[in-house]
Amino acid sequence: MAIRLVVRLVILSFFLANCSFPGFESTPADKTPTSKVIPELPTSTFHPENTLEAYATDTPVLINTPSPTETPVLPTDPTPTLVPDVWYIIQPGTPLATYNTPHAAAGCSWLGVGGQVFGADSVPVLGLSILVGGTLDGYRVGSLGNTGMETNIGEGGYEITLADYPVDSSGTLWIQIVDSIGKPLSEKVAFDTVNDCERNFILINFIQFVSSLPSGSSWTAYLPLITNQTSLLPTPTP
Repeated sequence: MAIRLVVRLVILSFFLANCSFPGFESTPADKTPTSKVIPELPTSTFHPENTLEAYATDTPVLINTPSPTETPVLPTDPTPTLVPDVWYIIQPGTPLATYNTPHAAAGCSWLGVGGQVFGADSVPVLGLSILVGGTLDGYRVGSLGNTGMETNIGEGGYEITLADYPVDSSGTLWIQIVDSIGKPLSEKVAFDTVNDCERNFILINFIQFVSSLPSGSSWTAYLPLITNQTSLLPTPTP
């Protein structure tokens, strides 16, 4: 039995020595295996590149900023001036420095302003207040009169005393109509005075303003009847 086993092993050894298997290469005993030289691939050497670093500098940078475009302003129609329902204006021909008929006996000892106010129907208006202000001969003036209080001037007449002597003034005084609560019913109208005993009454009449008059109608100017009553004036001493 042992002999058979040995024979089988010898046969198997011989068989294996003369057979080749895939992937297996036998090396003859008399040949010395040579080592294969594997070429060495070049390796890339990393060279750090110069890195640019930003630093803040004081160098000014010009920025092309477009100029603002001006928006053209379109012309607009002027706002119409509103006229109150009742408005008075100076009557043509006045102010007028004239003889002091209402106070003829006072002679040169009086200086004042007076007149009448007429409505759109040319009828004198009663109950209106007349303001006079400004300065006269260095003094401040502030006086109030009412239409209808001085009938010696005419129906609805008013009168305001300014001084007890005539004096020259130019545009330093004004007159205005107001209602019972002080609302203006006319512009402030400047007037002058003169140092003249025969022209120490300043006549100022007002008329109501209307935008249009009916066809065929017209304003009527009411002026006091003035006569030169020289007999009432002081007789000059030779």
